[in-house]
Amino acid sequence: MIRFFIALWISKVVMFIFKLKGSERNDWPGLLAYKLCPDFLKYISKPPLVIAITGTNGKTTTSALIANKFMADGLRVSFNDWGANLQAGYGLNLMRCVDFLNRPVKMDVSVLEADEKTLDDTMTLVGPHYILVTNISKDSLRRNGHPEYIFDHVERTFDVLGDKTVAILNADDPISSQLAVDSGAKRIFYGMADIGADPFENVVKDIAVCPYCGGDIHYNYRFYRHLGDFYCEDCDFRSPKAKYFAESIDHENEEIIIDEDGEKTAYPLISDTVFNAFNVLSYIALMRELGTGKQELVDFLKTQKVTEIRETSVEFNGIEYITYAAKSQNVSAASTVFEYMAKEPSEKELVLLLDELQDRNHPSETLTWLYETDYEFLNSPNIKKIIVGGHMYLNHKLRLLLAGIDESRIVCVEDEADIVEHVDTSGIEKVYVLFEIDYVTKAKNMRDRIVERAREVAAR
Repeated sequence: MIRFFIALWISKVVMFIFKLKGSERNDWPGLLAYKLCPDFLKYISKPPLVIAITGTNGKTTTSALIANKFMADGLRVSFNDWGANLQAGYGLNLMRCVDFLNRPVKMDVSVLEADEKTLDDTMTLVGPHYILVTNISKDSLRRNGHPEYIFDHVERTFDVLGDKTVAILNADDPISSQLAVDSGAKRIFYGMADIGADPFENVVKDIAVCPYCGGDIHYNYRFYRHLGDFYCEDCDFRSPKAKYFAESIDHENEEIIIDEDGEKTAYPLISDTVFNAFNVLSYIALMRELGTGKQELVDFLKTQKVTEIRETSVEFNGIEYITYAAKSQNVSAASTVFEYMAKEPSEKELVLLLDELQDRNHPSETLTWLYETDYEFLNSPNIKKIIVGGHMYLNHKLRLLLAGIDESRIVCVEDEADIVEHVDTSGIEKVYVLFEIDYVTKAKNMRDRIVERAREVAAR
């Protein structure tokens, strides 16, 4: 414990210095605490309510909705809103909740966006009261190798925590819905009815055979990739019954109608995408389990939108210019965004900024994700041009050509600064800048330069 208190005192002093410098959004104090005391997360006192949100996709948006609601209620919330979802981020998050004597006096609730790969090494020490799992699917080959590998990490977490935590699970995910079966944890499911999503066929399916008998997995309906109302013809493996069931989506009024114990409520959506509908649905499930009133949630959701880390938009001269996150290396996230680009009906041009910043000086970047990602979705008539820049531009061009996209619709430049000159706004309604998550600021700058050039052209 002496080592823990030394780590706590030093790290809190460093945290205070960072605050004086205006660098509060830096998890280095948490990293320092972890280095000085590897069991820091075990010994630090926790606030009255700790919630962890994990899964391959949707963590950031769902976490932000949860934290924003608590803050709107006037609660003191510790939340790393820039997505610091590893040990250093957790350490900083929880340090905010205690004083120098490790007394939990600072915060009412801690919201932890939690990395799924390290969940068993961290959340077993933290002991969250609720763990919400958005989904489990194929991610970066360099990090997880396979969805079953991630499943095992998350499953071990529930096995250790047992009935000390509540699992909020996606009934429409044949992988993550299997979690915590024998752990003793209370399991609460959310799911969605057939909303006419009409999914495209995917290059790669993250689960194809029943994990119990080896039979084929079938679907009554499917949303995207492997998510949908699934069943096995040869055994009892199927989508579990959802307590919070979205029976329909009203696109005209931008609402999702959720059935809870036979009573239907229309909740506002934060965007028109199916994956964000799932984020809202999982958020509703958690907050209702915490006892939050339905009308209270309706009123709150009217004030929310997709976090700016994921999506921003400006308009000029009748054209919308949008930055939109599409994680590279993460084949599920990128494929889902590409499918949305095809289904979103506007005439559009796409700018792809999908090379990770840390790979810029490493030409041996893993390329397999390009061929497991559904670039075929981009071969859609409403996508007029695709512009690719960066050191991997020729690899992206080859993949686009293999997807059947005519070379006349592809522009590739090695210097990203040249991208702006190739955006042609005539006859289109939207320009999407699709960016790797490391590129948040860079993508906004690129979008703003495109808009600035459009203003210059309009002024001529």
